[in-house]
Amino acid sequence: MGKVRKTKIRTPAGVDTSDSLENGFHVDSDEESNCGPIEAISIHLQRANIEEKLNGLHSFAVLALRKEKLREILESDLVRIAAPLLCDRDNAIKNAAAGALRNLSVYGPEVCEYLVENDILTALLSLITSYDLKINILESELQADTFLQAIHLLRNLTESSPTATEAFNQSLGLLKQLLLCLDYKKFGFEISIAVAQLVLVLSENNSSSWNVVANEQFLTELIKVNQEEANLNLLYLSALAAGILVNVPACSSAYTKEIMASLEKLLTTDTQAQLNYHKNALEQEVTKNQVPVLEISMETEDLNESQANGKQNGQNKQTETEEVLQNLEYLLDGQRLVAEIITNLASSDDDDDNQQGNANADSDLDQSETESVADYDMEDETVNNSSSGDFLEIIKSGNVVEKLWQKCQPLDLTLEKVLSLTHNSQLQSKFTKMRVSHLLCLQNLTNLLKVDDLGGHQNIYNMWFQLGQQAFKGITDATIMEAITSLMRSSLLLLKSRKDLFQQMTEADLVLIIEGARSCPHLDIRVNWNRMLGTLGCLLAENLVKIIIVFLLDSCKLESDLWALSEGLDALMDIFAIEDWPEIIAELNMCESVKILEETFKSKLRQQRRDMKERRATIMTVKTNFSRFVTYLNDNCKK
Repeated sequence: MGKVRKTKIRTPAGVDTSDSLENGFHVDSDEESNCGPIEAISIHLQRANIEEKLNGLHSFAVLALRKEKLREILESDLVRIAAPLLCDRDNAIKNAAAGALRNLSVYGPEVCEYLVENDILTALLSLITSYDLKINILESELQADTFLQAIHLLRNLTESSPTATEAFNQSLGLLKQLLLCLDYKKFGFEISIAVAQLVLVLSENNSSSWNVVANEQFLTELIKVNQEEANLNLLYLSALAAGILVNVPACSSAYTKEIMASLEKLLTTDTQAQLNYHKNALEQEVTKNQVPVLEISMETEDLNESQANGKQNGQNKQTETEEVLQNLEYLLDGQRLVAEIITNLASSDDDDDNQQGNANADSDLDQSETESVADYDMEDETVNNSSSGDFLEIIKSGNVVEKLWQKCQPLDLTLEKVLSLTHNSQLQSKFTKMRVSHLLCLQNLTNLLKVDDLGGHQNIYNMWFQLGQQAFKGITDATIMEAITSLMRSSLLLLKSRKDLFQQMTEADLVLIIEGARSCPHLDIRVNWNRMLGTLGCLLAENLVKIIIVFLLDSCKLESDLWALSEGLDALMDIFAIEDWPEIIAELNMCESVKILEETFKSKLRQQRRDMKERRATIMTVKTNFSRFVTYLNDNCKK
């Protein structure tokens, strides 16, 4: 969760970037003239001359942005050679090494594990601990930029590699030192935000960090900022602080009201209105750059080589357009984080309800969590009991559901086109992630809140209907479709008692959903459609119910995945939970069909038993229930 930029390296007009890479340095020996770019970079990195090392590191930074070169890099010695340069005596070398390795770290878990296995952490942690953070490191722009890049590199590693997180945990006192950087008045927003992003990652499911975090006063101060006076930098930093506190169970309970209050302005800001307001700046961004650009279109917190060099040369002032884009990025990142925080609070609240009858079984876990925050003084013993009520009351009184729903809406088509063409930021991608987080947050709340708290049955139906309209407008992004169908599935469950709301549903409407399920290649989305069909089978007239049953019988026969098959069978059983439908059973000869499905299910269970993992309990429950269902149908057939 955090700041994301599209990294770019400018090249002169008319120059092929592939050529410029190979010719990126001066070849002055036979040793270099007969080798490729990776070998040449390796040679430069091992030279004693500082300029040659810098040349090699800058070329490495460019090479790392080319995904097609990734496999070659991982099969070379570049990382092993470059990693020690993070601790080089020369500050420019350290800066360039941090930038190059940071560019490489954005490719996800596999690459990050590779970096960790090649012992990058020893040099990286040594570099970060070399800073005396009690002194304002911004006195040197080059050192500040190196520190910033190192923090983002460490964040990428710890987000992807448990080994990196454990190595950080072993660095005694480092977390406490880094938390000093939350003082944005001393360190500036860029560094404070970067460190907060790192701590947010480090504090998630990492009890080793909780004791230090729980006693950090900067965090509690940040969530109490004046919402009206705060700019987007501060609002985003405040949201990051709230997210960190939510990761610590004791703090999440103690500061529920303050955490929710700190999210208010980001929650209420109309995202699309802000994007429209700055539409001119976005259009300028689309047209201003005529120079060819080598880009990397993935999530990265990277400052590219050109940006880093600009900082070193004192060219660190943003243009008005760049400032607008930065603020919009903070807005979207902050709003995404708001939904994730509310989701975590809701999940925690739901867990508390589910665990009330299991206090003895969980006593060891509770004790370990208490010990991990032993220094945190919980003065009010009733705080855990009251936090649940506080959260639900805030959700209801603050119209939070309505505000979340507003941000679930798709972009205006004109605005979407403008965002898709902005190549200096990832605003469209950020908007998508923000929208998805709000859809999933609402889905979580539908499982927690009462119908009236969600606006009543009619409002829930309207939400379900509007989401369906969005789903059938040709969405190609599977992440959005999964979030939309997940919320549709959860909201439809709340409508099982209101058949009257579905009286207008036609066969054509039903066929749309069936075709969506039949043609969907994505497992989770297909399961959502099938489960919705099972629920609709409890709400519709017999002629439509028959269509659903025919489809589920056919789709279950063809389903290759054990979990998806079990969910399809469960949806089929849902239809018969209220009505017996004897005429449909007889007409479709269902007794014979379900016997075949039972054998198919048992066969797939034998084949995929080792792949069940966390879905084992669900699948085994369906196995038991479906055997009973077969018996039930046989009894009906005899009658």
